[in-house]
Amino acid sequence: MWPFSSTSYPNVAFDRLHTKYDYIIVGGGTAGCVLANRLSANPETTVLLIERGPVGDTWLSRIPLASMSYGSEGAFCRLQKSEYQQELNKSFGLVRGSGLGGTSRINGMFYSRGLPKEYDFWAESGCEGWSWKEVERFFRKSENFLDGQDYDNDLNSPKNPTNCIGQGQFTRDRKQYRNSTNRAFLPAELVRARANLHIVTNAIGGKLIIGQRDATPFVEGVEVIDRFRKKKKVVMCGREVIVCAGAFGTPQVLMLSGIGPAEHLKEHDIPVHKNLPAVGNNLQDHFGVSTAFRVPMGHSMLSVEKQPWTMVIQFLLWLIWGTGMLLCPVIQTYITMSSASLDARGIPFKDKGEVDALPDIEIAPIAYDSCELELDKSRGFFSLLSVVMRPKSRGRVCLASTQADAAMKIYCNYLSNPEDFIPLRAALKLSLRIREKMREDGYPIEDWKTAMPQGEDDESLDKFIRWRNRSTYHYTSTCRMGSRQDAPDGGAAVDPQLRVFGVGGLRVADASVFPWVVAAHPQAAVVMTAEKCADMILYPKQE
Repeated sequence: MWPFSSTSYPNVAFDRLHTKYDYIIVGGGTAGCVLANRLSANPETTVLLIERGPVGDTWLSRIPLASMSYGSEGAFCRLQKSEYQQELNKSFGLVRGSGLGGTSRINGMFYSRGLPKEYDFWAESGCEGWSWKEVERFFRKSENFLDGQDYDNDLNSPKNPTNCIGQGQFTRDRKQYRNSTNRAFLPAELVRARANLHIVTNAIGGKLIIGQRDATPFVEGVEVIDRFRKKKKVVMCGREVIVCAGAFGTPQVLMLSGIGPAEHLKEHDIPVHKNLPAVGNNLQDHFGVSTAFRVPMGHSMLSVEKQPWTMVIQFLLWLIWGTGMLLCPVIQTYITMSSASLDARGIPFKDKGEVDALPDIEIAPIAYDSCELELDKSRGFFSLLSVVMRPKSRGRVCLASTQADAAMKIYCNYLSNPEDFIPLRAALKLSLRIREKMREDGYPIEDWKTAMPQGEDDESLDKFIRWRNRSTYHYTSTCRMGSRQDAPDGGAAVDPQLRVFGVGGLRVADASVFPWVVAAHPQAAVVMTAEKCADMILYPKQE
């Protein structure tokens, strides 16, 4: 097929929406596309999927390198700044996907489940049914892994399962194109064949329509807003509404509907249907710190920007032979390990044996400067992004307005818990040892004094951590799952069946329900959550 070809997508016009559907899904992102596929498999069941952004399934959106969109606002990318964090002297650039497929259309495409122990801890914390043994099948349900050449056993099976380095798995199809959840779960031919599935794009799922059933708040429908014409329409729901709007969007939908911290809702004159303090709280994210080094221009992604002929060559390689840089994700490998397995210089212990701990740091080599700061671009650069994978710091999201499409106030509160400095110091030391080893082995890497710590004592490292930092855009836990809504630690917003506490006919299925951020790239866990949610809806457990 000609690579620039595209076909029309069978989404439904706003004015042709039905007045009622069995299931309404608010948010057509990473999780929403999975749910729409699974819930509409029965032709007798009607499903409406509401997505804020466009379909926009173009050739450019399928090329891995070209479709990573973190730097500019566009059809598929929403940018905003966090609230100013005084102790770090900055606001943080925050990115999320917009368009059918959500963040799976613009992310680094990493597919990593995390360790089984991660989910066993979820179950032990009160999330019954979420142990590894119980969720593994929902990971496998979505997966179609094409194995490559076998590795030697010593590379493929490291002795310590909490430490690893290797080629990552990515959400790519057989032609190496990006395979976001809209393409994997809602291809045009499937949607066209399912008359019971309606997808409306460029529409906002505003506030929920809440009535009463047995003296309990119950969701009866959704106010849908045409994003450009500002027209509104109420669509009723026969069974359930599932909100999949992400860690920022989901608490916004709930709060605008009168579900959330009562005092905050009253500040905006929103009638309180359910006081639920966990909504909007407990925001977590993987926090990164970048060291950068000088390398030959030809080894840096900067060459694409500074040497236009490089881009022309790579474009022709893709167009004619289907190969080249354009089919490569920006990050292709990473190191993940427990900081407890490193000595005081950041070198892995050789004789300590297996460390019984979940990984808490990651180091990702990136062929450009992975920080938001502007640096001299006269020569090529390469960076090592050190990330804390099990952060203790917690943030929150709040309403800034009662407008459904307004940006939220986001308080990231990075490094507010001083324990987060400990693994970051270890990761920075390891990154410096990696730089030393590269140079020792003959690679032409040069120190870049302004983009490196000025020493390896705690004070120097902490100063650097406070300066060269960024979000990794892995936001979670703002409507977290748990067994109780009133636990001493702040409670939960949804139960282990993903039902919102105290409100009937309403579930949440996205990264906002994670009890805490997984020590892995979260995309795989989001898809698993959607798969499990669909299963719980279609095959309810008798209580």
